Amino acid sequence: MLNHAICYHRYGPPARVLDLHTQPLPALAAGKVRVQMRYAPLNPSDLIPVTGAYRHRTTLPAVAGYEGVGEVVAASSGSGVAPGQRVLPLRGEGTWQSYLDIAGEWLVPVPDEIDDRLAARGYINPLTALLMLRRWPVAGKNIVLTAAASSGASLLGQWALRMGARSVCGVIRSPQHRERLEQQGIYPLMTTDRGMLGQVLQQTDLLFDAVGGDSASEMLAMLPASSTLISWGLLSGAPLTQSRYGARVSKFHLREALPPLDVGEWRSAFSDIWQLLPQTAMPAAQVLPFLRWREAIADSERQGRERKILLDFSEPGGAVAGLPADKSGDVPPGGLISAQSWLP
Repeated sequence: MLNHAICYHRYGPPARVLDLHTQPLPALAAGKVRVQMRYAPLNPSDLIPVTGAYRHRTTLPAVAGYEGVGEVVAASSGSGVAPGQRVLPLRGEGTWQSYLDIAGEWLVPVPDEIDDRLAARGYINPLTALLMLRRWPVAGKNIVLTAAASSGASLLGQWALRMGARSVCGVIRSPQHRERLEQQGIYPLMTTDRGMLGQVLQQTDLLFDAVGGDSASEMLAMLPASSTLISWGLLSGAPLTQSRYGARVSKFHLREALPPLDVGEWRSAFSDIWQLLPQTAMPAAQVLPFLRWREAIADSERQGRERKILLDFSEPGGAVAGLPADKSGDVPPGGLISAQSWLP
């Protein structure tokens, strides 16, 4: 049996340094569970370590990909899981490969009512949003999100409203995202509308920033002293420059938030996520056979993209069952509902 994996042996632009490697599967080690991957999303966070941004904590060669969904095909005695069970194989090696061997204690079982394409996106953005909302409660507060059209910020905004936020405003660069945000209950703010942006920031309690750089620094200067800016992403590629502004600044990194979680807390968090995800408006999925990963990376960098790319691992060069092998699948949104049905 062969394993196909998208790996990198050096750092650099993902399209240049990532490559497909195929090799025989080794025997399953004691205490491990073997998972056959079904789908894995392509997130910006998947590509950042490939560039070398986290080289101090990355060992080469490495397999790309942080999340995805698969099926248990083999399990060591005492692992607590059985073949045929759908799981999220997390906190192990990269997920952009056909098979993944992982310790059973960190596997996340997927409920029957959660379909594969939704489950594949159940880790990075959902867990980040959930842990931030637990650390910084939003009930009764005015919230602002930057990069509000992104999958992570959109999900964060919806859950903030569900948890009792007084208002959620989302900062965007393109007007094409207005209608979608409004349907989610998020008030859209254009980056070019400096006057309105300044007025809103003066009334803001919590600013969740995923951009960093000059943009975040400028907004920080507009916040009242009683507010807090939470930096949870650097989409600009530049850090936030702190000056002597009155507002507090906090940082959130999922990698740093995971070690304190024991297995029980880990499972409990996903129990909450499985309750929330089906009630959340998610981007439609564009499904590509994983051998078309170069095309997927190029498409992920296109401005204004509305669909979330999912790599399909059901067969090396094929697509999801029922779709031609030479065509990508356009999948409708999973669990899409109107904002009014869950607003407090």
